[in-house]
Amino acid sequence: MAAVRGACLRGAIAVAGMVVSVVAMPATAQAATTNVPCDPTALKNAITSANSGDTLVLAHNCVYSYTTPDNANNALPVITKKLTINGRDATIQRDPKTAALFRIFEIDGPGNLALNDLTVRNGSAPGTAGGNILVNPGGTLSLTRSVVTNGTATDGGNIFANAGGTIDLTRSVVRNGTAFDGGGFFILASATVRIRHSAIGDNTSAAFGAGISNRGDLTIADGTTISNNATGGVGGGLANSGPATIDDSEIFSNSAASTGGFRGGGGIFNLNAGKVNLHHTRVQHNTVTATANAPGVGGGISNQGVAATVTIDGGKIGHNSAEGTNAQGGGVYNEGTLSTKRLEIEHNTSTGTGAQGGGLTNNGGTATLTSSQVEHNTSSAPPGGINNKSGTVALNDSKVKHNKPTNCAGSAVPVPGCVN
Repeated sequence: MAAVRGACLRGAIAVAGMVVSVVAMPATAQAATTNVPCDPTALKNAITSANSGDTLVLAHNCVYSYTTPDNANNALPVITKKLTINGRDATIQRDPKTAALFRIFEIDGPGNLALNDLTVRNGSAPGTAGGNILVNPGGTLSLTRSVVTNGTATDGGNIFANAGGTIDLTRSVVRNGTAFDGGGFFILASATVRIRHSAIGDNTSAAFGAGISNRGDLTIADGTTISNNATGGVGGGLANSGPATIDDSEIFSNSAASTGGFRGGGGIFNLNAGKVNLHHTRVQHNTVTATANAPGVGGGISNQGVAATVTIDGGKIGHNSAEGTNAQGGGVYNEGTLSTKRLEIEHNTSTGTGAQGGGLTNNGGTATLTSSQVEHNTSSAPPGGINNKSGTVALNDSKVKHNKPTNCAGSAVPVPGCVN
């Protein structure tokens, strides 16, 4: 019995030792909230001092303005941890009077930056990526009720999502960005971007995707608008070569130009193996113009390349225009695979000498229209509704009517079921 009592006593001592050991361990640092005064240096210091999970609260309506970078390319320290900045309607900017060129934020993986109620503006990263914000592999950016504007870069005038980066945009605005590729956004392959209840507008690019240039995984939803973006190349609203899903949103009043190798897409330009899925989305009032090298094609949508796919369920493609000599597809120009259900292609135009296919031009692709309407489209030369230059157009319970000068008559390849 004494032996048992001794064993129990030794066990109790051991347990007590364990308890003491646990109690003696240092406490894990708790996330802190820090109020940052209206001082640019104070903000830099607060970011440097912050622990992962901390929140910085900026001075209400303050403008944190920077004339020189904190490091080689950024106004602020590179974000490498989880950090929330509550802006309280403050602005962080590169001073418009400074000659120094730098962006505002760079996020390195596993950094995770959440920006709320904040304006980020005037960043400049010529010769590189992300005029205002650069998200690197493994990095995450969340924007809520925020504005990113007036950024300039070679790729991604306002925001650049690198491979493996993740961006969530909610109730925010990305506008007035300028780039060679992706005036508002540039999304690299293997990056993921989700945009909801937001606006991408008034961005410009020289070559691709004035609003958004996407090679990654893009989702646009919940009343988002892509509008008033203009490119000297293709894809006024969106240039896409990755998977892109657009739901219950609107792409309107964007413009593009057809160039020699790539052509058109005032609203959307889809290339190579790109896959665009539109659900209950409106593509309206977009324009593509001709250049000396190529006619304007695809005022609303240009689906270029045999592997390119556009699938549309519901919505409208209307009041778009393709302009110039031999313009094609005021509403849609298709070289790949086009599938529609419950879609209205209406009131689109192709104007200029020899311009055809006010509603749709199919050029070597496969277009299948189900329970859809192609109506009230016009072109300078017949046909005004559907021009099937080559390939296959199938009409399943769809109507082609009231197009001028003809519905389908004048196509090189007849459209079965189309009555003129």
